[in-house]
Amino acid sequence: MTGRNAALFSLLSIFYLASAARALEISASVDKQEVGVGDPITLKLVISGKGGTLPEPTMPDLSAFDIYSSGRSQNISIVNGAFSSSLNMSYVLVPKKVGDQLIGPIVVRDGANMAATEPIKIKVNQPVASPSGQGQGPTPQPQTKQPGGRPQPPDKGSDFFIDQVVDKTSPYVGEQVTLTFRFYQAVNLWDQPALEWPKYNGVTVEDLTANHRYYEVVRGRRYLVTEIKRALFPISSGKIPIDSPRLTIKPDDFGVSFDPFGFFDKDLRELFKRGQPKVLTANVITLNVRSLPESGKPDNFSGAVGRYSISAAADKDSVGVDEPITLKLILSGTGNIRSVPPVKLPDLPDFRIYDSGNTESVSNTNLVISGTKTFELAIIPRTSGAYTIPAITFSYFDPSKGKYQTIATNPIRITATGEGLADVGGAPKNIIGSAVQALGYIVTDYPKNSRPVDLSRSFFFWFFQFIPAAAIIAAMVYRTRTARLLNDRRYARRVGASRRSKVLFEKAAQLKSRGETESFYGALYDAILGYVADRLDLEKSGLTIEQIRSNDTIPENIKGDLAEFLESCQNARFAPGGAAANHVDKMMAGAGELIARLETEI
Repeated sequence: MTGRNAALFSLLSIFYLASAARALEISASVDKQEVGVGDPITLKLVISGKGGTLPEPTMPDLSAFDIYSSGRSQNISIVNGAFSSSLNMSYVLVPKKVGDQLIGPIVVRDGANMAATEPIKIKVNQPVASPSGQGQGPTPQPQTKQPGGRPQPPDKGSDFFIDQVVDKTSPYVGEQVTLTFRFYQAVNLWDQPALEWPKYNGVTVEDLTANHRYYEVVRGRRYLVTEIKRALFPISSGKIPIDSPRLTIKPDDFGVSFDPFGFFDKDLRELFKRGQPKVLTANVITLNVRSLPESGKPDNFSGAVGRYSISAAADKDSVGVDEPITLKLILSGTGNIRSVPPVKLPDLPDFRIYDSGNTESVSNTNLVISGTKTFELAIIPRTSGAYTIPAITFSYFDPSKGKYQTIATNPIRITATGEGLADVGGAPKNIIGSAVQALGYIVTDYPKNSRPVDLSRSFFFWFFQFIPAAAIIAAMVYRTRTARLLNDRRYARRVGASRRSKVLFEKAAQLKSRGETESFYGALYDAILGYVADRLDLEKSGLTIEQIRSNDTIPENIKGDLAEFLESCQNARFAPGGAAANHVDKMMAGAGELIARLETEI
């Protein structure tokens, strides 16, 4: 290896390490950051990286929320022969308790690569009211419903019960069955309930909605009802049991009408039963799933059930021989879009065909699973001429009509010109492309070196050998520091204190130049107070000058100067006649000196 080759190898190693670090990315966002207990929050994740397969994210502790999946889609692209993918995932989070909740970093790992999101803070406020007007149990604005054909409680005095119903009991294979689960609550709970879904056999499941709450009167008694809906898709015919969910609750056994004068009328042993777990179950439902009819089944039927439409489009209608055309087939409609297999193409002997992947997007509008699935194909004409891609047909079973339907795309006309490239060893011709112009002749009379060169004596040889190791060490240090910033809140605040105060100082300087002295002193006050709060991991909103004077963490030799500076800012800010011009310059310089002292003292 020559010195030049060693240098090139080292530089390529650094480029590879840098590109690998950027290969995996993840971002997270929510539609709102302040909600009430029981109000749904939409959490969206976007994962992107190289290759056709992306890792699943590792979720943080979300025990403060009920969580439901609301769909996912994946996009795959090929640029210059390199695969890249993006995965979009959507969840619905329903807060279960009041307070400041945190959605911690969501992490994805792919071998040595790791990426994580920033933490997201959610402020959860009190709900409107519970059935009794107090205690546990999140409730949105209620609406009253009367029972109509609903299952009744097992006995007239039941404080809690659950039930589950389906919108149809004799579906076809692949037809959506909407399951509705309801939890009826008449008195307070000691703690939040825990719902455990059964293991479904013979069906696939999609979540439809987050919790929906309302009031309902059953046998003359008012209940708070929590309702959850799910979509079930049978995958085989015959009898399929839908087992009951298990809801574990901790009732407040003293109820909602506790009378202090009736205390001595109660059995005191009941005190020790308060909040004891109780498991609720519902009825088991049996689905009588019907097979799809054999009569009228099209030859190209591949198992799709629902209602669909199809379209096809080519990115160009005129190309040279051996040049690719991107053909997109878009299938959309209602049904279990995830299970739809690839659309079958007609025989196209004049083209070479390569699968470029597919993407899907699933939604649950109006409690019906629907979506779009896009299939991408690269088709390459073999010879010149005018060709027609005939109508591409797709057949599905429509359960609402009880019969098969066949739909088709419009024909697509393609014109291919030119002679194309020579075939090379049976490989696809287009893989050579323009690179054939870069092929040169083999040189057989290359001059020999008169004497070998000992690279080990070269400074540059060892210098470039050291660079990859240094880059690896730097990457490890960076990764360790990033992980600590994500997981150690106190450390992250200390590290970022100078940067945040610098932004406020720049703002103060701008206000000073514009002559806005009142705002200048306010920005200076916020910069110093915020810096102290970040360095000591305190809440800035509740930090006062008196608390600074009494804080034991701040050294005595700087505590008085710090409090005096903050008081000067406040006095100058609200002084009736304003402060003198030289005072503004003095305070600006004093702020810089104070920050320098704080940097070394705390």
